[in-house]
Amino acid sequence: MDLELSDEQKWLGESVETLLAREAEPERLWERLVDFGALAVGGDDGLGAVELCIIARALGAHLAPVPYLGSAAVRFAAEPLAAEIAHDSVALALLEPGASCAAAPTAVARGHVVSGRKTAVEHAASVERLALVAAAPHGPVLGIVDPAAPEVALVAQPAFDPTAPMYAVDLVDAPLLAEPLGGEAIRRMATIGMLLAAAEAVGAAGRMLDDACRYAAERRQFGRPIAGFQALRHLLADMYVRQASSWSSVLYAAAALHEDAEEAPRTVAIAKAYVSRAAREVAHGAIQVFGGIAMTAEHPAHRFLRRIVVRERQFGDAAHHERELGRALASAAVPEPVG
Repeated sequence: MDLELSDEQKWLGESVETLLAREAEPERLWERLVDFGALAVGGDDGLGAVELCIIARALGAHLAPVPYLGSAAVRFAAEPLAAEIAHDSVALALLEPGASCAAAPTAVARGHVVSGRKTAVEHAASVERLALVAAAPHGPVLGIVDPAAPEVALVAQPAFDPTAPMYAVDLVDAPLLAEPLGGEAIRRMATIGMLLAAAEAVGAAGRMLDDACRYAAERRQFGRPIAGFQALRHLLADMYVRQASSWSSVLYAAAALHEDAEEAPRTVAIAKAYVSRAAREVAHGAIQVFGGIAMTAEHPAHRFLRRIVVRERQFGDAAHHERELGRALASAAVPEPVG
């Protein structure tokens, strides 16, 4: 498994960084990303898991308020739905009131309609399609609905990260726009979704680390830059290790997913668990470096921390994946009965 980025992948990262730095208007930014080819997923010439993570990391570093995670995840997991969604933006409607990410859906798909309630649907009011998971007679299915349909009602919810607005979605016999897909598409969507969430968190944490290093080099105390103080240098070094190892774990998981390795789902879960803790620790360390200025609304540090926390909670936090991994390891360690 080759973990070294190719020249093309490096150019992709640099190009997305340039695009994000130049375009400040959210509506225009999404259009530019689509024109750039950020949704050209799959196929021989399309973007794979590694390239999607490179784009997601850049979006996190710039706090881009765009529905990329859902749009990319559905295209990666459900190629048969590609004709229906085309170049449309997509939001994921997965969670339900009072339920965890691992709970079975209570929304019900009957025939070609779906009914139920979804919560914490990111960018639901600005996307052109909703991808949701619902229960069906033969098991959970992944379907596509139009958020502007009269059978769909959107209710704004409080959002911890203002750049990722959340909505509740009520569906009453909302028509499905395409034949729903079964379990494998749902598993692939959840797998790539948690990996892209981790990549965004890595990008946001990396931006905080860069800002903290820059601030420490400029801020002077007792006649010298605070970056020269031993305690601060140790803190910055720990932050760097966590940041670098987080990105390495995401790239390793993305490469395993790209190659359809048998251990890919477990590797992605490990990366998500590790990044969920490490990115937050980097953010907290940066806030210590900044001192009191990070407690003001004017300083951007809290905005990056908010994006990190939101991505940490999506598709299961560190504790969730650690428990699942522990159960899987314990089950594998149980010896088979003799005779």
